[in-house]
Amino acid sequence: MPSNPPYPSSLNSSVDALEQSCASPALQRLRCLIILTKPRLAFFSLLSAACGYAASVDRFEWILFGSAMVGTAAAAGGALSLNHWWERRSDAWMRRTRARPLPSGQLAAPVALAWSLVLSMVGVVLLGVVFGAMSAGLAASTILLYGCVYTPLKRRTRWATEVGSLSGALPPLIGSAAAGNVFSQPALILFALLIFWQMPHFFAIGWMHREDYRRAGFPLLPAVDVTGKAVALWSLAYSVLLLCTPWVAWLLGACGPVFVIIATFGAVFMVYQSARMGFCENRSKNVARRLFLATLFYLPPVMMALWVENLFRGP
Repeated sequence: MPSNPPYPSSLNSSVDALEQSCASPALQRLRCLIILTKPRLAFFSLLSAACGYAASVDRFEWILFGSAMVGTAAAAGGALSLNHWWERRSDAWMRRTRARPLPSGQLAAPVALAWSLVLSMVGVVLLGVVFGAMSAGLAASTILLYGCVYTPLKRRTRWATEVGSLSGALPPLIGSAAAGNVFSQPALILFALLIFWQMPHFFAIGWMHREDYRRAGFPLLPAVDVTGKAVALWSLAYSVLLLCTPWVAWLLGACGPVFVIIATFGAVFMVYQSARMGFCENRSKNVARRLFLATLFYLPPVMMALWVENLFRGP
């Protein structure tokens, strides 16, 4: 492997454009710090935590809800920033990540690490002070699993994605713990759904960017699977588990029919796209992108249905 990653002229142009778009170095640094928190990914964590809280609380109070969201957002941002810091060298080899603040030299590594630690501490302490040890412990577990276990495992085993799914599934339990009922049925259902949902989601992303992962030396399934057949079959298996989960919850009396119907429609669409990827001859990026879009459309209506149904079911 060469000593320095190849930075094309287009990257330098994009960096120059970024610098010109910021009115001052302070604003540029702030923008880089925000990028480290991966706002779009953090949004889904916050959304699932909000659903876990709203579906588990007996009496909704906006101040407490806001405190839970701020604490969860800080903890998620800390974990994601730590991921940026840890993978700064690998990111330099990937087309989709080499313009990030650290590999492009827009932000120093010690600053990113300090930012991650501060955010993590703020999130855990806030949740602990306001809601107690359970929510703080779950937030700390999310940070450790994602930033200190999943991230280094990505360079060692293809099973790192499954480990990472555990950290991604914890936010609804953080929300339900803040609501005073950590093991509420809606939160546990969402926890299970998120574990299975994340796998096709990230497998689709991995297949779209498989050359990047190979270039960076990540032995993840999309990088080591030459044909994409295993990626499609594993995506199909997890989508089937996603399809079965709400029905199992309904048979156990943990949810109602409206949620089951909505969750079923979303999961069937994911099963279809996974099967389509598995049986097609040419597993192009467009095939994986359709699966990726199916995963994006799954979560919001399912979360909304879970919360609304629990709202009308009452205690």
